[in-house]
Amino acid sequence: MSENETMLVWLDFGPYPYLHLGIISKLSELKKFDFIGIVTRKQNMSFFEKQKIIKFKKLIYYPDCYINKSTYNMNNLKNIEDKFGLNIWLNIFSDRSFNKFWTDFHKFTREEILIIIEKSLSFFVDILEKEKPKMILMQTPGENVSGVLLYELARKMNIQTFMMNDIHYKNHIHVSNNTKSSEISNEIKRIGNNFEESLEIYDKKFIHNHSNDNVKIISGYDPRIKSFSQKIKHYMKRLSNNLEPIYLNVGKTKYNLMKYRLLSSFKVKKRQKFLDNYTEKTLKNEKFLYFPLQSEPEASILMNTPFYTNQINLVETIAKSIPINYVLYVKEHPFQKHKLWRSIDDYKKIKNIPNVRFLHPSVNAQEVLEKSKGVITISGATGFEALFYHIPIIMFGDEYYDKLSMVTKIETFDELPYKIRNVLSNFEFNGKELSMFVKVLKEFALPVQYYSILKDGVLISAIQRNQNNFELTNLEFKKFLKKWEEEFTLLAKTILVRSSGIN
Repeated sequence: MSENETMLVWLDFGPYPYLHLGIISKLSELKKFDFIGIVTRKQNMSFFEKQKIIKFKKLIYYPDCYINKSTYNMNNLKNIEDKFGLNIWLNIFSDRSFNKFWTDFHKFTREEILIIIEKSLSFFVDILEKEKPKMILMQTPGENVSGVLLYELARKMNIQTFMMNDIHYKNHIHVSNNTKSSEISNEIKRIGNNFEESLEIYDKKFIHNHSNDNVKIISGYDPRIKSFSQKIKHYMKRLSNNLEPIYLNVGKTKYNLMKYRLLSSFKVKKRQKFLDNYTEKTLKNEKFLYFPLQSEPEASILMNTPFYTNQINLVETIAKSIPINYVLYVKEHPFQKHKLWRSIDDYKKIKNIPNVRFLHPSVNAQEVLEKSKGVITISGATGFEALFYHIPIIMFGDEYYDKLSMVTKIETFDELPYKIRNVLSNFEFNGKELSMFVKVLKEFALPVQYYSILKDGVLISAIQRNQNNFELTNLEFKKFLKKWEEEFTLLAKTILVRSSGIN
């Protein structure tokens, strides 16, 4: 029998299977691990079964656990929830297909949802209990409910998880065992006011040079489909193939897909026109607080701040809470364009609030931060950037930098008016603390061009999905492996060190 430790590898959709294969290709050189892969798409299963880069101990196709299943066992669901201390409905609401977002093709009933969830939970519990992996390699959960369930079960069973987390620092990520990169926040809390090193000044110049350009990179994700005619041909080819019977494809008949594509194109143009005509493109000379809308659906909101997912209602709540001599500036996220913008009804609700100015997504966010008296945010990069403009941050969610004195956390809506007024009256910028924060950040941050790697992974995924040609996919993956070899080596070494309990 093998004496190697078992690593479970979550080979989910899009670029993530190829990213994870790149990482474990370097870990495999140590001859210390047996790899078990859980695959979520048939086209990827075909590739992983044929590839020779990694010899998997097992490859398991996850959707088999729920496809064609027609009943669920409520007693089993309740037993799992109690045994592992889960909040299953909270997990369910993290999936964008079950409730709020990707419901154009099918409205899942309670029974349909519970069949998928019960079979998925039983599937994961069985694997984790039988295989007893020392660790799991996965992307940050929140893209779908399956990854969330796997992560939550692993935590309750004290199995290490490793994921690449965005820390809003240009061309750097953090390899963490949790969704909130709490290793960084714990170190910040540990050091506290005992930071005695010479003070280094950090201001907006630092963030100008080190802020993420992820929106630009992600917007460029393109599987080599350039012209309109190529896109039509590509889409018609997809329609001619039978879709994999996973729950994400329920209701996606050829007619419904064509109808959705045409209606979406019409909606996007109409919504863009509304934004162009009815939002403000310049800042006024007035006191204001800044609330940046986050793009939706977004894993960071659905997973980490599940009780703040209605951003339109949140804008109204904030507007009710600010001092009379302030205005709330709300700005649409530029990446929301790639998610079909929000509904015009949502935009009208924002615009009709009397003490809110609704900014066009093209307005320079750095200029807004420069003139703002403070940022109010759910979570995300804007709060991080605001630190370097030396303005207060009021935050609803959790971030790895939320232990800093410049960040005020909101626990209940009732305290929001008081905390806003207190921050505006008593805020003091702490340069020493910011210097300590950047030092800690640099110690934990890895120089990995994560979103550029994902961009290349999207291309490989598209080739495998559309061409179904193993030799072509394998060729592209080997190029991918060579191009990002240094990054994969660094990620593998970091996982190895962290798995040994060393930071």
